[in-house]
Amino acid sequence: MGIALPVQARFLEPYLLDITRHTVFLPDLPPECEAMTVAHLTDLHRGPITPDEVIRQAIAATKALQPDVVMLTGDFVHSHHRDAAPLAEMLTELRPRLGLWGCLGNHDYGSSSQKLTAALAEGRVRMLRNTAAEITPGLWVAGVDDYQRGHPDPEAAMAPIPKGAAVIYLTHNPIGVFGCDRHAWLALAGHTHGGQIRIPGVTPRFPPGMKGFPYIAGWGVFDRARLYINRGVGMGMVPLRLNCRPEVALFTLRRGDALPVPAPGLVVRAFHGARRAAGKVRATARRAKQALRRAD
Repeated sequence: MGIALPVQARFLEPYLLDITRHTVFLPDLPPECEAMTVAHLTDLHRGPITPDEVIRQAIAATKALQPDVVMLTGDFVHSHHRDAAPLAEMLTELRPRLGLWGCLGNHDYGSSSQKLTAALAEGRVRMLRNTAAEITPGLWVAGVDDYQRGHPDPEAAMAPIPKGAAVIYLTHNPIGVFGCDRHAWLALAGHTHGGQIRIPGVTPRFPPGMKGFPYIAGWGVFDRARLYINRGVGMGMVPLRLNCRPEVALFTLRRGDALPVPAPGLVVRAFHGARRAAGKVRATARRAKQALRRAD
């Protein structure tokens, strides 16, 4: 057991991608947008801690879902804008008919958020920094700057949105939901990594800037807003995941005012990366057994 958990956290679980599916009801959704699908990616953390293969498998899984639009809620890179250009190249695999939209996370300000934004534009990611845009008639997307290192302005983000529009609201930090909670909108967030390392019986670690927040992953309803906190793709601090698989979320939009309905998750075994991870696990187990034999 002492060897198995570190091996699982280091070599296996980061590659075990979970596809979660949800039905979301928006009272102002135009009839033309009924059954539209929205894919949500967050916390890719391209850089020294998250292997590129982990990011590529999430992008490949998203592409296979064939969503109408893709939303990305920040922490594109781990620390430096130079990692954005290779990530932008990976993201060119995604070509949803209504585009890729994003907001910045706290890690995206590590060197130059302007250069990062420009690099990601090469991957067709349109960044929303305290502004909004119409995706398709009657459906808007709004995005705010990060609450730790940016200059979030929810009022400015919502200003272009006409009354009676359906809205998807992007905020890296889940606390951003309090900027739109008077509206029956879908809010998408990341930042938490779902706790990343979840030990049974131990309260998961919340990241900075979330003191007192009640949820670390999944659905929460705040006044009228429906907030979903995605566990994210990449890793921060340490290259480990335990009892907290990386996630791509897919939302099907419906007109109505009911609460969101999550469907059972589908675990995707990381394509070629998972096979390599399984091979590493077997090799590590063999080495551990050999070491124990020598010790005897």
